[in-house]
Amino acid sequence: MIKHFISLCLLGLLVLAQGTATAAGKWRIHPSYVGTGIQNIVDTGDKVYYLVSNNLYCLDKSTGENLSLNKINSLNDASITGIYYNDYKHYLMIAYADANIDVITSNGRVVNLPDIMAASLTSTKAINDITFTAGGEAFVATTFGYVVYNDTKWEVKESHIYNTSISSAAVVGDYVLLSAGSNIYYGKAGTHYETLGSMMSTGDNDNGRIYPIADNKFMLLTGWTFEYTVTPNPDGTLAFASATIVENMTDNLHRTPQGYLGNCMGSQFYYTLDDSGTLQSKVDGGTAMYSACSDGDGTLWSVTPRGLHSAADTAAYYMPDAITTATPYWLRYDTRNNLLYVTSTGTNSLITEQRLPTAVNTYDGNSWTNVTPSPAIDGGGTYYPVFLPGDKTSYLMGSWWSGIYKITGRTVAYDYNWSNSPLELIINYYCHATIDIDRHGNLWAAQTGPAPGSNVYVLPSNKLSQATTTRSDWLKVDIPNLQGSKRARWLMLKSSDIMLYADGEFGGNLTFINNGGTLSSTVTSRSYSNLIDQDGTTYSWNNICSMAEDNNGAVWVGTTNGVVSLNPSAAFSTGFAVNHIKVPRNDGTTLADYLLDGLQVNAIAVDGANRKWLGTDASGLFLVSSDGSSIIQSFNTSNSPLLSNKVYDIACDPNSNAVYVTTAGGLQEYQSDSAPSQYDFNDIHAYPNPVRPDYLGEITITGLMENSLVKIADASGNVVRQLKSTGGTATWNGRDDSGERVKSGVYYIMGSSSDSSTGKGGVCKLLIMR
Repeated sequence: MIKHFISLCLLGLLVLAQGTATAAGKWRIHPSYVGTGIQNIVDTGDKVYYLVSNNLYCLDKSTGENLSLNKINSLNDASITGIYYNDYKHYLMIAYADANIDVITSNGRVVNLPDIMAASLTSTKAINDITFTAGGEAFVATTFGYVVYNDTKWEVKESHIYNTSISSAAVVGDYVLLSAGSNIYYGKAGTHYETLGSMMSTGDNDNGRIYPIADNKFMLLTGWTFEYTVTPNPDGTLAFASATIVENMTDNLHRTPQGYLGNCMGSQFYYTLDDSGTLQSKVDGGTAMYSACSDGDGTLWSVTPRGLHSAADTAAYYMPDAITTATPYWLRYDTRNNLLYVTSTGTNSLITEQRLPTAVNTYDGNSWTNVTPSPAIDGGGTYYPVFLPGDKTSYLMGSWWSGIYKITGRTVAYDYNWSNSPLELIINYYCHATIDIDRHGNLWAAQTGPAPGSNVYVLPSNKLSQATTTRSDWLKVDIPNLQGSKRARWLMLKSSDIMLYADGEFGGNLTFINNGGTLSSTVTSRSYSNLIDQDGTTYSWNNICSMAEDNNGAVWVGTTNGVVSLNPSAAFSTGFAVNHIKVPRNDGTTLADYLLDGLQVNAIAVDGANRKWLGTDASGLFLVSSDGSSIIQSFNTSNSPLLSNKVYDIACDPNSNAVYVTTAGGLQEYQSDSAPSQYDFNDIHAYPNPVRPDYLGEITITGLMENSLVKIADASGNVVRQLKSTGGTATWNGRDDSGERVKSGVYYIMGSSSDSSTGKGGVCKLLIMR
């Protein structure tokens, strides 16, 4: 069995609020913390672990460090479904959605137990519950049976495949008990039972979880919470006597110094039991979940919507630096304020939920701020932000349910809907409009529902600043064949007055629009249901999924059949052809393959070097050259820390080398080797600085001009390495031209323009410690 050990002492360097730059090639996970997503809390004495929105956090009581534990910094997987604490041996078991298991031991090691995940079974594999014995065993209940681990050697001791979902498996006295459906099955511990039917059983169950509290007692956590006393009969059967503890569902049960504590979050209270299981108290717990260390002083810790809290300090709340949506989807960069916006979403081609709560967060490169507007948008279902030029405090968001919202600061200032605009209320319950702002500041909206050609409305830029609007303030634009859709996308070009609209429907159109910069009810438009490529071959799609304009004004279109690039101004001319991008095989032949042929491209972003980041629906993330003729890097769950191969959206920070990605697994950040080039060398710098002895990664040099020549010299002036920048960034592995690691000392990094006539250059210092 493969084992991985990772020391958690390194986590002290990974505090959530990181204020330092990250080296090129490094990934970072930005976790979610949603107040309604509280799942569990475990006080282990020196640390408090808490699971919120399927993200695991850990507070070190002695240092106050509040960490996100994840696939990048300590754990072996993503999408945590449950955490389980062993009070006998003081370790934490972590269960994942794919049936993988991690263990954080009492001395801080992480042990990976991939056996269940890796098992070859025809049935589904998921972990339902984990219980422990004083004798060193962990009973893992699964959707196919149960598995017993020896927690001394961390190896499988028993495996029972029943092809039946076992809600819970536990040892009570000399018996193993299994909860499955309406029955509790039981038999002698250590005896192998080939089938569930070969075990004895009793009814009065509803897929409850079994929590042993004595050799003859256990708690059954189901719709209500019961205490069961078990008595052996002379014939070898067991007699079960039950008593109701609370007429509520218990989310979890913890050992405390005085007995036990059960959380009933659905009913907003917790209760305490003594060592014998007798109910002692019921306490109003509000929207929090509670735990107390089993061998501590009884101090309660709680995880709340405001963060982690100790009853010993009524004022302090430990809130992790995280986003406030469990479903981060849209990424948009606000260049007015240099902020990344991350929002939830309404129903679209990748997510079917219509009422996801509205959540808006901003990131300044160091920390997150929750800017979700109030009052709460009824029904949620909102989409991406569209920023208003000339107004640094306002933006717009379309919604599935109620038109278009104008947000000023953190307040919902206005709702453009069927009462004050031409938008129609469709089927009495939704008013979805796909929106964007053209380069003159006018708002364009294409609505789902009305007949194609009569569903595009424009609010002029001067009307957007008004406190209120009427229908007459809007201009209705006639664009034949343009269809509204929840899958639709606008692309307003920065380089011209051309606009692109893709309805995203099966076999839907790609429409080019040009109004010459003048608002009118009639415009020049051209729609295509397929395209002709450079070889005269028809390029078709099931759905158009993404569009982006690159730094040279070319448009890239991602579909269910890969990606093409095109000149938008040529779309109105006879003989219009697109570039179906080819990647040479470089195998000694002239053969080439179409870029991402047959893959669905959900997202496209352009970085400072005009390279393209392509997010796919099932194959992860790709970085390609500026013309797409070469794949520079590919990232998936097998070769990188990418949380999911289903990519929702991508955004490149225009001021740095950060690339942000939302996937079905969450939000991540990647530090690429490219950043926007500068006009001079006034801000040339390198990081990390100093380079410490244990650092083995790339050194990033930024603040450079396009295609800069970079020379690195030691204190004596000897040039040890020369580099060329990609955009405004260069990376150095800390080695000289011979491939040897350079020695300790101060190094001078000298950047100069590739155009010698400019005479521009700059220098910064870098300290390397070996």
